[in-house]
Amino acid sequence: MDYWQVDVFAERVLAGNGLAVFPDARGLSPAAMQALTQELRQFESIFLEPGAQPGEFAARVFTVEEELPFAGHPILGAAALLHHLHAPGEHAEWALQLRDKRVTLATRRQGHGFYAEMDQGIAEFGVELDARAAQGFAAAFGSEWDSRHPPQVVSTGLPYLLLPVTGAGLANARQQRPLDDDLAAIGAAFVFLLDIDAREGRTWDPLGVVEDIATGSAAGPVAAWLVQRGLERREQGFALNQGRFLGRPSRLDVQVTGEGRVQVGGAVQLLAQARLLPEPGRLG
Repeated sequence: MDYWQVDVFAERVLAGNGLAVFPDARGLSPAAMQALTQELRQFESIFLEPGAQPGEFAARVFTVEEELPFAGHPILGAAALLHHLHAPGEHAEWALQLRDKRVTLATRRQGHGFYAEMDQGIAEFGVELDARAAQGFAAAFGSEWDSRHPPQVVSTGLPYLLLPVTGAGLANARQQRPLDDDLAAIGAAFVFLLDIDAREGRTWDPLGVVEDIATGSAAGPVAAWLVQRGLERREQGFALNQGRFLGRPSRLDVQVTGEGRVQVGGAVQLLAQARLLPEPGRLG
């Protein structure tokens, strides 16, 4: 069974957010998928199985801790690899069925790599926090809340608490404690710290152990939130920045259509191809 290493939201190799893609994971159990993700030590891995129709695939995404119902950069990276493996032309379209969400994507060849864009659908807006709660979450990161804008939970498949912080607050942020219970209480899975003026963000796993390099599942909620608050316009694309503090600067292209659908895209580079030596059934 072959798998690939790709870089997503990356204008060149060894930039952006790394990802392991298993383009045909038939025969692997969920336990094996989880174990392989832990072995490879990527923030996320994605496992695909061919669907009933050409261009359709089932997809499962794992972090080192758990399976996710939706994720951004794994879906884009998987679509770019599918283009490389199955589509000789310049443009292609794909549909990935995740556990709770079906995502359509368009890919095209770009330079030495690919460009992939997904339709994340219409964002759902959840609870908006008051000043006391905002300051409490900011303090959990040793950061400083940007009091011009209230934090809010927003989701396009994975709910994020979008927490506006100052530029200095973003640069100095370090998660101080686990936030699982705090996030569950407001219906969020993660916190995304956002410097609104720089259009730059950071996020960690709920335990604060691993910082993500570039988070496509957060880029969609951020885009929808900025548009809702009148800070960006519909049908006008713009870029978000992430990964600078990890030495992996990443560009995430976003746009909200006139109908309110959120588009997220970025460049993808293929880095390596590898092969599992054991048969899938031996992996548990």
